[in-house]
Amino acid sequence: MTGRTRLVGLDGPRGIACLCVLAVHTIAFFAPVQLDRFHLTYLSEAIVYFFAMSGFLIYLPFVRAYAAGRPRPSLRRYTAQRLRRVYPGYIVIFLLADLALAAVYLHNTTDVARAGTDAGSGRITSLPEIIAHLALVQNFSPDGLQTGIAPSWSLTTELCFYVVLPLLAVAFLRSRASEPRLWRALMPAVALAILGVVGKIVTAALQADRAPMSVADADFGSNGIAVLARSLFVLADNFAYGMVAVVLFVWMERGGLRRLTARHLWLFGAPAWFLAFGLALALTSTGSRFAGTAFAVAAGIFLLVVTEPAARGRASSFAQLADLKPLRFVGKISLSVYLWHYPVILLVARHGWAGSDSAVGMVGSVAVVGVITTVLACVTFYLVEAPAMRSNPSRASVESAGVP
Repeated sequence: MTGRTRLVGLDGPRGIACLCVLAVHTIAFFAPVQLDRFHLTYLSEAIVYFFAMSGFLIYLPFVRAYAAGRPRPSLRRYTAQRLRRVYPGYIVIFLLADLALAAVYLHNTTDVARAGTDAGSGRITSLPEIIAHLALVQNFSPDGLQTGIAPSWSLTTELCFYVVLPLLAVAFLRSRASEPRLWRALMPAVALAILGVVGKIVTAALQADRAPMSVADADFGSNGIAVLARSLFVLADNFAYGMVAVVLFVWMERGGLRRLTARHLWLFGAPAWFLAFGLALALTSTGSRFAGTAFAVAAGIFLLVVTEPAARGRASSFAQLADLKPLRFVGKISLSVYLWHYPVILLVARHGWAGSDSAVGMVGSVAVVGVITTVLACVTFYLVEAPAMRSNPSRASVESAGVP
């Protein structure tokens, strides 16, 4: 398998995760009663799949090079690929949502957002604030978190991962005959897993020393605890389990791990997935910061199971099913969908196009937001994102995007 071969079975689940995020934000905004009635807040954890997939795909060329004894990927090319994947689409969508549509948040959503209305939204006109948003650094500040395009915080976390990963590769991916190469390849993932656990413990300790705050304030409010909660320091382990999966994938790709057969993966992986997923649901209901860790473990297991046949040169009906064309299409345009859906929610609220807070109204609201978002996402993907990715010297970068 070459580095330019698309891995079947990844884009469809990315599309599902993207639709989950769009749905839960829309329902929380227009049908909060139904959100609680049907226990749909769990859908928000779909963002973890994006992080795990980033860990898998962005680490992939580093592991392949290490396992083959080749030099690490060019840092300049890596940087160009990562910047072109995130910034062109984001910058265009932010400027349109802000200056043309006045559909961004001026202050933290936890403080100003009101269900069913566009309260707190408008047009950011301060040049320093616009520059901060264009650079995606506003999320490092309590005053900037959850402003502009509110979900953009995850792109800031992605960018931090992009910075840290080459440093970990330099630190750990050095060939030493006395050490098992598989375990050295796993060390960056182990480091991020430990960092994430430490970050969660530290953040919980800091939060305990403050006045009691709601889960929403602690995770997304205009305070330092929320800034930490959305940072790589706390969310590093979400990337780590995708990295573990890709190390095992590459070793299987090179003919190793023969005892880790497809049968064994399904025999042990399926129960482990259900256990991790069930634990994640339980932890989410308690507000634990480790819920994302459990979801990331489940995502890592899925990534390994769905890609194992490709590593060993086999076709997979499971991977093909996961990559159904409609879902794969949504996965392809998912970054634009992810960025557009919140401004669209505000526009739908502003013009009164949403349904009522009923089961039927909830479905209608999701449909309206979904259709408008998809149309806008297609425009920005084909006119902005795709040309930017094609300008890369390596077409592999088009497939290596783990962001939404």
